[in-house]
Amino acid sequence: MADYLRKVFTKKQILWLIISGGVLVVFSLIALFCVRASRTQPAQLFADRFDKDGETTQISIFYSQIAEVTEDNLKELSFKIDNKLDEEFITAKSENGRRRISAYSASGESTVNSEKKSSKVKVIGVGGDYFLFHPLRLLSGSYFDGDDLMQDKILLDEETAWDLYGSPDIVGKPVEIEGVRLLVAGVYKKDTGRFDKLAGNDKNTVYVSYETLEYVSNRTDLDCYEVLLPNPVSGYGMKIVKDAFTLEEDKYEIVENTKRFSWTRLIKRFKTVGARSMNAKAIIYPYWENMARGLEDVLVPWVFIDLILITFVFVNLCVLFARMWKNRTIHKADVKNFIEKRIEIYREERKQKKEKGELI
Repeated sequence: MADYLRKVFTKKQILWLIISGGVLVVFSLIALFCVRASRTQPAQLFADRFDKDGETTQISIFYSQIAEVTEDNLKELSFKIDNKLDEEFITAKSENGRRRISAYSASGESTVNSEKKSSKVKVIGVGGDYFLFHPLRLLSGSYFDGDDLMQDKILLDEETAWDLYGSPDIVGKPVEIEGVRLLVAGVYKKDTGRFDKLAGNDKNTVYVSYETLEYVSNRTDLDCYEVLLPNPVSGYGMKIVKDAFTLEEDKYEIVENTKRFSWTRLIKRFKTVGARSMNAKAIIYPYWENMARGLEDVLVPWVFIDLILITFVFVNLCVLFARMWKNRTIHKADVKNFIEKRIEIYREERKQKKEKGELI
């Protein structure tokens, strides 16, 4: 092969090929970094976990502080979404499957007490299938269902469990928030990275039912609604949700979580990197959305670097082969012979491996 390259390419051309190969390696490493970084955001990946075929989409709606959205409003929204799916004859993928999965949440602050100790905490009230959208690393116990009839469960982070009882193994132990007695359903390990702290996930955080949060904090409005629904063609699920909305645009923001870290979405995001920091909608995003937005801002320049690198390689190779073709240093027969030779060598190697028993 070395003799063939020296015959076909000049030393300068071989150098440019080596440079292009090096650039491709850098391109691949950056692409791998971007993919691995996107996988660190489980709250954005429910659609991937639920449907490997990519025919569902995850959508989040964040409400401003003046929207005053209640559980009844979300029931109405869910009803409209289901009606629209019925009109389009959209069904669940499997006979016993679920066509739409949804969750909602709001947050506040309070103090959680055991018999002898107390701890100031952030309280997130959840409803629906919240923990399907937001899987936590459980150290003990289990999640609770936001729609349970008995709304007396609480999920503590590890730090709060240690503050109250000196151990994370406290499933079934009683605690109180504002005089409301709750039982510990489980203890989870909170992420404590730099991004988590910047995003607002730096406080001890407990999870209760939304009904409990309403009672202990006098909140009657919601911060976020999340839904997973069919997406047979790109943009279908997003259109369904938008068509079901009746609120003024300045009172909410809709985000399609699925594929938000793809190249095409990140390139589009480049246009709004500066402008979207100017939030005029009075929306306080939950920490997981802040983290996703922060990661988008980190990945956007890397994607553009990758775009420049792959463009350099493509242009370089096009110019190289155009010059070779013009100078008649490469011909159709050369390309054909080279490919046929490589195929022949590959087949011979496989044959030898089969004879040695290395291939089945």
